[in-house]
Amino acid sequence: MLRTLLILLAILTAPLARAQEPALELAGIGAAAIRLSPGSLASLPAVERDVTFETSKGPATHRYKGVLFWDVLQANKALDGLKPADQLRKTFLVSAKDGYQIAFSIGEIHPDFGGLPLILVTAVDGRPLDGGWRLVAPGDKRGARAVFEVTKIELR
Repeated sequence: MLRTLLILLAILTAPLARAQEPALELAGIGAAAIRLSPGSLASLPAVERDVTFETSKGPATHRYKGVLFWDVLQANKALDGLKPADQLRKTFLVSAKDGYQIAFSIGEIHPDFGGLPLILVTAVDGRPLDGGWRLVAPGDKRGARAVFEVTKIELR
């Protein structure tokens, strides 16, 4: 009887567990937005970087793990068919749950130009994130372009 109840409980709560998986919307590629989740990005190469930002209390260093946003764009064929000059005219707006927004250009992250290794973060200091995705710009002196709880990235 107990085993049956446990199986039933597992079946009923499985959709709830999947609903809690952090996801974000990637818009501006094709007619419909793409839903990104840790599972959908599992095939991309993972990166880890130690990043230091200046804060009001001095430098703060953390180890970030995730995937390069450039790889996400490539995997979703976001720039396919565009000449390099047309790619460099593109920007993307990163939006957070609290309304915070930051804009980047493709030229900043394109490996042939700025080469900024913009990371879509899944873990910090070896711990998975609470509250969804984070985007971090290694090389920035301050962390103002690090976006917490990313909900949408729109390619323009």
